[in-house]
Amino acid sequence: MAQGFVMNDTSYAGEAASSFIVKAITGNDTVQGGNVYVRDGIKKKFSIPRWNAEYEDFIQDRTATPTSKGAFTIDGKVLDPQDYMIYTEFNPRDFEHHWYAGQLNPTLIDRSLPATVESVVIQEVLKRHDRYMNKALWNNSTALNTIYKYYDGFLKKATDSNDTINVSTPVTLTTNNVQAEFQRGYELVPIALRFDANTKIFCSYTTYDLYMQSQIAQSYKGDDITSEGRDTFRGRKVVRIADFPDNCFFIAKAMATPESNLWIGLNSVDDARLELKQLQANSELWFIKMNMKVDVQIGWNNETVLYKANA
Repeated sequence: MAQGFVMNDTSYAGEAASSFIVKAITGNDTVQGGNVYVRDGIKKKFSIPRWNAEYEDFIQDRTATPTSKGAFTIDGKVLDPQDYMIYTEFNPRDFEHHWYAGQLNPTLIDRSLPATVESVVIQEVLKRHDRYMNKALWNNSTALNTIYKYYDGFLKKATDSNDTINVSTPVTLTTNNVQAEFQRGYELVPIALRFDANTKIFCSYTTYDLYMQSQIAQSYKGDDITSEGRDTFRGRKVVRIADFPDNCFFIAKAMATPESNLWIGLNSVDDARLELKQLQANSELWFIKMNMKVDVQIGWNNETVLYKANA
């Protein structure tokens, strides 16, 4: 049996269900929720163009021959996608004792997986990569020596920037204080974004659940215990993110268009091609392989608010 592929069910007794029962797993809340702009096709680097000026500087009295007044700044933030890959091997013969034994090629030559098994294997590997990528987008740090080392995620980039608006004296979040701490973060949001419908509060599943519980626990105007609660705070969307750190939240303008303050850089055009093939002509092993290049960037750190206890 190939490393990475463990077959625990060896009790083949004829055909079973038409598909596998797969373990529940969260997906990519960040991308699938429409919270980031994805810039694809970056072979090396890409500069996010930024234009900035004071809104009052260009106004002046009307004259026959005016003189220039005001100035604007054009610069950029860089997306520099970094490489990593998916690769694992397995032996289709492991299915000889499983539900799909009857569908396998009876000869040892050109032994292949039935389409149902092939589809499940690919889909489930991609689901797990989706979950990994979601965690990496927020938690990656090049200071680590783990699989979360390839680039700095949103939280690391926010922490490292002097422009990020940090909420002072963050504490452990509880049902009793989560609304008050959200309010402290909300009050620091720049006024131009405070009433922007695309400004969102990102937090962990645990923090989100604390916020739901806090609504039920209110003495007045609370939700009853049979409801989940409202996923907004002061009219701004509260977005739960799998594997987001607890006792932390992040506020930013977030959408799936270039106006978003959160960007992801990819090169799926050339790299993200998943292969499921026989390892080599004289081998029964098969492999799954996919190369990836990813980076993230925050357009304007001074338009983000970070609450992070034990930073």
